[in-house]
Amino acid sequence: NDIWGGRSKLGYTGGQNNAVVLWHELVMLDAMTANRDRAIWSVARGGGYAPADDGVPAPMEVVSNVGGKSPSSHAHKEGSTAYLSGEEGIAKMRIAKGFEVGLFADEAMFPELANPVQMQVDGKGRIWVAAWHTYPKWEPLKEMRDALLILEDRDGDGRADSCKEFARVHNPVGFEFWNGGVLVTSAPDLLFLKDTDGDDVADVREVILGGFGSADTHHAANNLVMGPDGAIYWQSGIFLKNAHEHPWGPSLITGASGMYRFDPRRFTVAFHAALDHNPHGISFDQWGYHYATDGTSGRAFQVRPEGKGFKMHELLQRQYRPVPANAVVSSQHFPDELQGDFLIANTIGFRGIMGYDLQRDGHDGRNVGEVWGTPGVEMVRSEDGNFRPTDMVFGAEGALYFSDWCNIIIGHSAHHIRDPNRDKQHGRVYRMVHRERPLQQPVAIAGEPLDCLMRNLEHPVDGVRHRTRVELSGRSTDEVIEACREWLRHWDKGNPEHSRHILEALWVHQQHNVRDRGLLDTVLSLPVEHARIAGETVRHHWDVADPALGHQEIEEHEVMEVEPGGVVSDSPELTTLRINTISEQLRYDVTELEISAGKTIKLIFNNPDAVPHNLVIVKPGTADTVAAAAIALGAEGFAREFIPESADILHHTALLNGGESQTLEFTAPSDPGDYQFVCTFPGHAMLMRGIIRVK
Repeated sequence: NDIWGGRSKLGYTGGQNNAVVLWHELVMLDAMTANRDRAIWSVARGGGYAPADDGVPAPMEVVSNVGGKSPSSHAHKEGSTAYLSGEEGIAKMRIAKGFEVGLFADEAMFPELANPVQMQVDGKGRIWVAAWHTYPKWEPLKEMRDALLILEDRDGDGRADSCKEFARVHNPVGFEFWNGGVLVTSAPDLLFLKDTDGDDVADVREVILGGFGSADTHHAANNLVMGPDGAIYWQSGIFLKNAHEHPWGPSLITGASGMYRFDPRRFTVAFHAALDHNPHGISFDQWGYHYATDGTSGRAFQVRPEGKGFKMHELLQRQYRPVPANAVVSSQHFPDELQGDFLIANTIGFRGIMGYDLQRDGHDGRNVGEVWGTPGVEMVRSEDGNFRPTDMVFGAEGALYFSDWCNIIIGHSAHHIRDPNRDKQHGRVYRMVHRERPLQQPVAIAGEPLDCLMRNLEHPVDGVRHRTRVELSGRSTDEVIEACREWLRHWDKGNPEHSRHILEALWVHQQHNVRDRGLLDTVLSLPVEHARIAGETVRHHWDVADPALGHQEIEEHEVMEVEPGGVVSDSPELTTLRINTISEQLRYDVTELEISAGKTIKLIFNNPDAVPHNLVIVKPGTADTVAAAAIALGAEGFAREFIPESADILHHTALLNGGESQTLEFTAPSDPGDYQFVCTFPGHAMLMRGIIRVK
């Protein structure tokens, strides 16, 4: 795709683009492969192993897009090659009232911490980070330094004292702890890594599941999370073809974009819920309500049972994009009024973390459990153009940790893959605390006896219970269920304050694949409706959506069929034009049209791309000014469809999502000239533009 296909011409500058720089790499890879092939045959014939890389062409010198004279370059280059230090970055942050931010770790402290893409907290309270040095893809002859790192604050001063490399893992876009080890995606495989001798270095590496699409790294299977049900969830984007073999029937073969669910005990794998574009971000709250975000569009969703599977339902009115991660606030250290809020990280335009109040008890015609969010507290906003928050987790002491990709370039469209300004050295983890509230008391989890772990399930903090469930995933099923049933004796099903504990017991059974129908019936009769709804979800998994039943329905991404752009028809009364977007290229398929002055015009605009686009016709020479004004709309952008107030705008469409169309009818200007059309969605104007020549 990058050499011959849709992305081959992306990032053009100085005579170079993806096709040019990657063709040279393909020649290198062919030579390297041939050398290794000879070495393998030598061993097979009884000779020694003597690999020789002589004859491999040298890497070509590539040209940077950054700093060039391309139009609207600020749209794709918000930052600077003069990077601030991790500490200096804090001074650029606007922080919510009552909170402060400290530097937990950065590349100056630990050079291996670069391009952090996901974080997790283990049962010992340590912060793990997936560092993705090779983004967007490994380069021949270069060291493969991608890794899972363990950051530990031994003295409790809020700064990491050590950084250990747990394992080298190529493209570690998502990971989660399970069964005493860690599951990590490294396309085309889901790997299980485990340390068996206590040195914090993986000595077990097994392929648990295969068939992950690898056609595009940045929206491959990402952001792994173990749900309260014990399943492992991830999201995967468009253009990726997945083919997962499993023991329950035909392989799950799909190119659908959305969420997937894998049960590592039963080895069932399912396409869980459709979500177009390039989804990133998964979280659960205390009642098991399930949330997801889409990186490309910035939309957020609640995932609910529907039909024979699950479906995404709009969670809130989007304000920003792109979105790499989300989280639910649950911390005894944070103020009560923020508990249960939904946090969204954003990496362009608004670079920060925004909070939303979630209404779970029904309003505006919604039922209890149909969650809806409204804008709440803005937690962090940075004026540093290189600040790119990629993930956030609550630590064992209740502080909020957020990672910073820290890069002048974000994405892959405006800059070719080997642009030298793609940073491979910077990466930060920040720690947010409240100045006036005590930290949360850490809870012992790793290695604790089962009776202690059961008591942990009574804890009010979601993260404590989540890490406890992870710890239980590595224990004997028989012993866990016995301990769970003993713990259940303490709870009265008629007491609303006990409802969540009884629900936790059901989730323990579900995780260990013990289908206790009596316990399910108990949960379905509890006095708290949120618990009953969670019980219905468990029943849906067991009786309706179980992949082993063989009736899964997959909602595939539909491709919009469009005719080529250009002049469709021309008569004395009417000229009809068509302009389409080109998928994954940030371009229109027509860049120049000619019409007559004063003529009646009908313009059909189609958006088959996965990304939102509009089409704005402006006066000659004003496209850059209008595009900059659209970016300046900031949080108001989506509400105004990124159409700023400007006398230079003549006509415009709405902001169209993928698969949508709109027709404009207007009279051509009476004055001849080159009138520009442009997409004013932030970051698109550099490439998405053209001219309507009026004669």
